[in-house]
Amino acid sequence: MSTKVAFVGTGDVFLKYYLPEAIEQDIIDITAICDIELDRAEKVAEFVGGAEAYGSYTEMLERSDAQLVVIVTPPTTHYQLALEGLEAGKHVYVEKPFCRHLEQADHLIATAEANAVHLMAAPTVMLDPPNMMMREMIAEGAIGSVAFATAPAFQMGGAISGYFDRFSKQLEFSGIEVLTRPDEKTDASWYYQKGGGPVYDLAVYSITQMTGLLGPVERVVALSGTVDPTRTLMQGTEEVRQIEVTEDDNTSILLDFGESRFVYVNAAWHGVASRAQGMEIIGSRGTLTVSGGGDLVTRTREATVHLYSNSAKEWQDYPVEDELWWIPTGLTHLARCISEGRQPDISIEHARHVVEVMEKAYVAARSGEAQEIRTTF
Repeated sequence: MSTKVAFVGTGDVFLKYYLPEAIEQDIIDITAICDIELDRAEKVAEFVGGAEAYGSYTEMLERSDAQLVVIVTPPTTHYQLALEGLEAGKHVYVEKPFCRHLEQADHLIATAEANAVHLMAAPTVMLDPPNMMMREMIAEGAIGSVAFATAPAFQMGGAISGYFDRFSKQLEFSGIEVLTRPDEKTDASWYYQKGGGPVYDLAVYSITQMTGLLGPVERVVALSGTVDPTRTLMQGTEEVRQIEVTEDDNTSILLDFGESRFVYVNAAWHGVASRAQGMEIIGSRGTLTVSGGGDLVTRTREATVHLYSNSAKEWQDYPVEDELWWIPTGLTHLARCISEGRQPDISIEHARHVVEVMEKAYVAARSGEAQEIRTTF
């Protein structure tokens, strides 16, 4: 039996990732499309066929028979939309970040529990087979006691030549023939404005992965600031405009996991290339990392986990054979869990923990003092 799903927001992330996944997965039945711009919702609903279009979120919650509401809107709207969906008795899936503040996360979790519904938040990277493999290796002592790790989190966001061209190619490959023109593309300036920024948009992946592999963070220290106060935003193939950067575009975070285990996470809207090692975890007996690559247009990806043994003085490679995670994998997982009446394989308490770490990273940067983390999962 499929799960009836309503999508809120028809921007780039929805069009590039969630709409193709929803169309292709039999477990998902698209019953409603909602957007503050009703004409966008109507165009998508017509393209999908059989879905209702709404310009009012409240009306959609009252009238739609959707079981699961998927929130794919700008980050500053996530908390309120998720809250209203939960209060209406709907299961809710929230694109990252889950929300901005710990107290919001606490409230959403309590509301989900009170209404006996599921609540899940992206990024759901711990559903990715390489991460599951590495977590098992660490637990089995493959690298001994963990000492330190690095987790890069940088790119250019929307201020990069060819951003719209890739968007168009992704839609074309997936057969999405709606809202494809440059003038229909949503505004990407939120990447650099208050409520956005690389911590909540990029570092959220690294922090989720590292906590998924190593467990909860105990303290956080950070430095943060803005390198470029203005950016040239490539809104479409031909359109170029200057925008003011109002959220820090360069943040360095040091996570203390206790027992002298430290992880460095950078978060920046800077850099498109690097020859340095990507994510890696160093332990008393070895090193663990993962390599691979993929194409966001064709949605192909491969991965290999690499384990270095200090005693053997050699690397061992473990190719990942299982189907790999991509951005909307968590939605399909939750839809299947709802249909089968079982609990998801990842917890919302993990997402709440990540929210606290990100929030307190900024507090640490502003105050110059380490911040204690109170949540766990």
